[in-house]
Amino acid sequence: MTMKVKVLFAAVLVACVAYRASAQDRSLGLRLGYPLGVTFKSYVQSNHAVEFLLGTQPGNWNSNYYEKSFKKFNDFDDDVYLSHQVRSTVYLQGRYLFQYNIPVDGMEGKLDWYWGAGAMIKFASVRYQYHTNEPPNTPYYQTVTDVDFGPEFMGGMEYTFEDVPITLFGEVSILIELVNRPFVLRGFAGVGGRIRF
Repeated sequence: MTMKVKVLFAAVLVACVAYRASAQDRSLGLRLGYPLGVTFKSYVQSNHAVEFLLGTQPGNWNSNYYEKSFKKFNDFDDDVYLSHQVRSTVYLQGRYLFQYNIPVDGMEGKLDWYWGAGAMIKFASVRYQYHTNEPPNTPYYQTVTDVDFGPEFMGGMEYTFEDVPITLFGEVSILIELVNRPFVLRGFAGVGGRIRF
């Protein structure tokens, strides 16, 4: 099964779960940051929500991560890293959130803070340039599919306008990677907005 088929299958699965969530309030929007993507949030209770994100990142972001991952691929055990190029990256995230109101006197709209947990999976196509330890050290190229997966924990703040169906948010999260670099901690952050419907 190719990477594109896997990503398409995962995206359809996420969309089906999001659609079937019994919700009091739904919103769809854009998340700017790391990763950059489309976010869907659905309340299952007044202060509990599920969120799904389909995202990507520019190829030059977090470049050191792919250099450090070079030796994790079995094909490169005795080879010497030269460079790499990230050709495509897809993130899928699913979260369960607990949301709490922050009362502010005289404020129109509603300000909340939230925390939650979920899981993240990332697929990246990475083209490595390397050479072997044997002369004449000719450079070789190989494209690999880097798959990262693990639990994610996050916290953030959200402001909902009173008269306009728009919500703004900012958040940070930590991924505990289980695949392919077990127990490496990775930080993520983003801001964005959603339209409620």
